[in-house]
Amino acid sequence: MGAEALYAATERELVEARGVEQSLVEHYESWNRGWFLKRVAKKRFGELRDAAEEGTARRAELDEQLQLSRLSTQFEMSDGVAKAFEELCRAFSTCSCSQRIWDNVAHRETNRVMERTTASRIVDLKPVKFRLGKCSVIDAPMAVPHLENANGGDIFLFPGFILYHAASTNYALVEFGDFELKVFASRFHEEGSVPSDAEQVGTTWAKANKDGSPDKRFRDNYSIPVMRYATLTLRSSSGLNEEYMLSNVQSASDFEIAFARLRTEVAATG
Repeated sequence: MGAEALYAATERELVEARGVEQSLVEHYESWNRGWFLKRVAKKRFGELRDAAEEGTARRAELDEQLQLSRLSTQFEMSDGVAKAFEELCRAFSTCSCSQRIWDNVAHRETNRVMERTTASRIVDLKPVKFRLGKCSVIDAPMAVPHLENANGGDIFLFPGFILYHAASTNYALVEFGDFELKVFASRFHEEGSVPSDAEQVGTTWAKANKDGSPDKRFRDNYSIPVMRYATLTLRSSSGLNEEYMLSNVQSASDFEIAFARLRTEVAATG
């Protein structure tokens, strides 16, 4: 069994063992807190105690197995890769301080005439966090860029590969050669609070004509700031397809540049 499959199988067993342990311990404790049953039915009480101890021992054994089955990765990096990865982490740390970071979990094209809008598409944005951290699957000495995912697997960027942690027992490794990270500026109609680290590039209306002017047929029409945000996309030929939006365009662009440098260094050592 491969390392990835072993980790997944052990974690599934551990989840089940934790539930069994909790049930056995709670049953034993309910008898132990009382006075009558544990004295009248001493044999049964002893069996419950033994079962609870066995359940705890099994869970502890699987805990240890899970730790041993983690992917132990030794990163032997060239000086160029090490420096580029350090720069990537610095750029990502700055990027993670953006006042707004959203995961675009769904979007659709608009019908501008029917919906009376100048927006080209409607998006469903969920707030997420970017941070430097460690992944439970990889036994690595350093913290790495961690991108939360609102409706799927979190993403971890390591030197030379990306780990897509889709679920507690499901993850995939994607090599840099099969991975693309892009950042571009986009215009967004902001109907919520406006982040201070973003640039306002215009104004539109809740109901607008094709030329952008307010549709005067709507009495309660109101103006909406048009903001310049960064759209960050992560895609691979193996099916990874994530899109984020950040309020700080410059920091997101710097992150893209740092990733491109790291990718070049990794390719040069391959």
